[in-house]
Amino acid sequence: MFDFLEHPIEQESRPASQPVQGNVFVVSIGGSLIIDENGPNTEKIMAIAGTISSLHSQGKKFVLVVGGGRTARSYVGAMRDLGANNFMQDLAGINVTRVNAMLVANAIPNAHKVVLDDFSRAQEILDAGKIPVFGGHIPFFTTDSVGALIAESLNGTFVNLTNVDGIYDSNPAVNAEAKRFDEIGYQRLVQLIMQGGSVPGQNVVLDLACCMILQRSRIPAVVLNGNNLQNFSDYLDGGTFIGTSIRDIGSEGGAGQAQLPDSGATSGETDVIIPKKRKVGRKVAVRRQGAYYPPDPSQIDF
Repeated sequence: MFDFLEHPIEQESRPASQPVQGNVFVVSIGGSLIIDENGPNTEKIMAIAGTISSLHSQGKKFVLVVGGGRTARSYVGAMRDLGANNFMQDLAGINVTRVNAMLVANAIPNAHKVVLDDFSRAQEILDAGKIPVFGGHIPFFTTDSVGALIAESLNGTFVNLTNVDGIYDSNPAVNAEAKRFDEIGYQRLVQLIMQGGSVPGQNVVLDLACCMILQRSRIPAVVLNGNNLQNFSDYLDGGTFIGTSIRDIGSEGGAGQAQLPDSGATSGETDVIIPKKRKVGRKVAVRRQGAYYPPDPSQIDF
């Protein structure tokens, strides 16, 4: 979702395994995987399309949701500079994701060529043997949140392909000692997001809305590095893989869990803080740990 500073983070990790549930995989493709400083990277788009097509021919069912990457953020920034409000900035980002989704759809022979904006159509297209493709949908919701909603509606598995190899306990771009979670429970994931806050450069690759949708319906999910397509195939085939599994692990324990510092927050409660406007002569409220701050639309990979 957040495209993690546009640069992949590589860290030695031990393989994990997770039983694959269901036969529908809703794959959220981060914009950073297909868009670089020169624009659309057709080589990467074809590589992802080839892997999806091969797995689809083996009987896997896919729904794809494509992100906006740096292009979306560029347009959002331009809209902001021109005086557009957050709603209009979001719409600009959403439109970019839909163009990116067109690129992916047209690279996959069995994909439905029209980018969808109606969740209810996904099932009929799957039943016809095709692959539904979505971009962004509504303002404020990222493409990861859209993917989680579709997975919820289809009782599918949510797969996040991004440019890092999982979820970390701190930002690996600035902390060489950051530990990757092999698996993490829903409640602990939401806690991690609130501890980090929704700020630029945060270490969490999923947004709070996405994670709460996963939590409320106990949707099996995984975060993988989309630059390693063999690893993606290994996961779908039920083999060992490198990534972070998100699932119901009872008391939030489990092997491979990095330890989160205690935030002091009450379990099950979300402390939402709206930053106050700056006033002359008054101090600006300090961000405190354990609180969730609404995201800056210029930082969202719609």
